[in-house]
Amino acid sequence: MGRSSGTLIGLPYATLNRIDFDGIGGATGSGTSVLNGVVSFPVIVATYTVNSDCTGTLASVPAGLDQNFVVKNDGSQVFFVVTAHPAGLATVSGEAIRLSTR
Repeated sequence: MGRSSGTLIGLPYATLNRIDFDGIGGATGSGTSVLNGVVSFPVIVATYTVNSDCTGTLASVPAGLDQNFVVKNDGSQVFFVVTAHPAGLATVSGEAIRLSTR
Protein backbone atom coordinates (compact mmCIF):
# COMPACT_ATOMS: atom_id res chain seq x y z
CA MET A 1 0.00 0.00 0.00
CA GLY A 2 1.47 3.32 -1.00
CA ARG A 3 0.37 6.84 -0.30
CA SER A 4 1.72 10.15 -1.42
CA SER A 5 0.85 13.82 -1.28
CA GLY A 6 2.12 17.17 -2.42
CA THR A 7 1.43 19.45 -5.35
CA LEU A 8 1.07 18.69 -9.03
CA ILE A 9 1.10 21.61 -11.48
CA GLY A 10 0.71 23.85 -8.44
CA LEU A 11 -2.46 22.13 -7.18
CA PRO A 12 -3.01 19.86 -4.14
CA TYR A 13 -2.46 16.20 -5.00
CA ALA A 14 -2.79 12.91 -3.09
CA THR A 15 -2.73 9.20 -3.99
CA LEU A 16 -3.49 5.86 -2.38
CA ASN A 17 -2.31 2.80 -4.33
CA ARG A 18 -1.95 -0.95 -4.07
CA ILE A 19 1.00 -2.15 -6.12
CA ASP A 20 2.42 -5.66 -6.53
CA PHE A 21 6.18 -5.88 -7.14
CA ASP A 22 7.20 -9.14 -8.84
CA GLY A 23 10.77 -9.30 -7.50
CA ILE A 24 12.32 -9.14 -11.00
CA GLY A 25 11.71 -5.52 -11.98
CA GLY A 26 8.00 -5.33 -12.81
CA ALA A 27 5.17 -3.67 -10.89
CA THR A 28 1.40 -3.56 -11.46
CA GLY A 29 -1.49 -2.14 -9.49
CA SER A 30 -4.29 0.34 -9.19
CA GLY A 31 -5.22 3.24 -7.01
CA THR A 32 -7.05 6.45 -6.34
CA SER A 33 -5.65 9.90 -7.13
CA VAL A 34 -7.12 13.26 -6.19
CA LEU A 35 -5.93 16.42 -7.95
CA ASN A 36 -7.50 19.62 -6.62
CA GLY A 37 -10.65 17.69 -5.65
CA VAL A 38 -10.98 15.72 -8.89
CA VAL A 39 -10.83 11.95 -8.33
CA SER A 40 -9.34 9.46 -10.80
CA PHE A 41 -8.53 5.75 -10.68
CA PRO A 42 -5.20 5.06 -12.41
CA VAL A 43 -3.96 1.65 -13.50
CA ILE A 44 -0.28 1.25 -12.60
CA VAL A 45 2.31 -0.51 -14.76
CA ALA A 46 5.98 0.16 -14.07
CA THR A 47 9.51 -1.16 -14.05
CA TYR A 48 11.89 -0.76 -11.14
CA THR A 49 15.48 -1.34 -10.12
CA VAL A 50 16.78 -1.82 -6.57
CA ASN A 51 20.48 -1.24 -5.92
CA SER A 52 22.61 -3.09 -3.34
CA ASP A 53 22.42 -0.06 -1.00
CA CYS A 54 18.57 -0.27 -0.96
CA THR A 55 18.10 2.80 -3.17
CA GLY A 56 16.28 2.50 -6.46
CA THR A 57 14.25 3.94 -9.29
CA LEU A 58 10.77 3.30 -10.68
CA ALA A 59 9.55 4.27 -14.14
CA SER A 60 5.98 4.02 -15.40
CA VAL A 61 5.01 2.26 -18.61
CA PRO A 62 4.29 4.18 -20.81
CA ALA A 63 7.03 6.55 -19.74
CA GLY A 64 6.36 9.76 -17.87
CA LEU A 65 6.23 9.06 -14.13
CA ASP A 66 9.61 8.53 -12.46
CA GLN A 67 10.44 8.06 -8.79
CA ASN A 68 13.54 7.62 -6.68
CA PHE A 69 13.16 5.53 -3.54
CA VAL A 70 14.85 4.01 -0.50
CA VAL A 71 13.81 0.60 0.86
CA LYS A 72 14.03 -0.15 4.60
CA ASN A 73 16.59 -2.94 5.19
CA ASP A 74 13.93 -5.53 6.07
CA GLY A 75 11.85 -4.59 3.00
CA SER A 76 8.82 -3.58 5.05
CA GLN A 77 8.74 0.07 4.03
CA VAL A 78 9.71 2.29 1.10
CA PHE A 79 10.12 6.08 1.02
CA PHE A 80 9.87 7.75 -2.38
CA VAL A 81 9.92 11.08 -4.19
CA VAL A 82 8.49 11.81 -7.65
CA THR A 83 11.22 13.09 -9.99
CA ALA A 84 9.05 13.45 -13.13
CA HIS A 85 5.29 13.42 -13.75
CA PRO A 86 3.52 13.35 -17.13
CA ALA A 87 1.12 16.13 -16.01
CA GLY A 88 3.97 18.56 -15.32
CA LEU A 89 5.77 20.07 -12.35
CA ALA A 90 5.40 17.86 -9.25
CA THR A 91 6.45 18.20 -5.62
CA VAL A 92 5.23 14.83 -4.38
CA SER A 93 6.64 12.35 -1.88
CA GLY A 94 5.30 9.43 0.08
CA GLU A 95 5.79 6.02 1.57
CA ALA A 96 4.70 2.46 0.97
CA ILE A 97 4.37 -0.45 3.37
CA ARG A 98 4.42 -4.16 2.65
CA LEU A 99 0.98 -5.73 3.17
CA SER A 100 2.03 -9.36 2.65
CA THR A 101 5.11 -11.51 2.14
CA ARG A 102 3.73 -13.97 -0.42
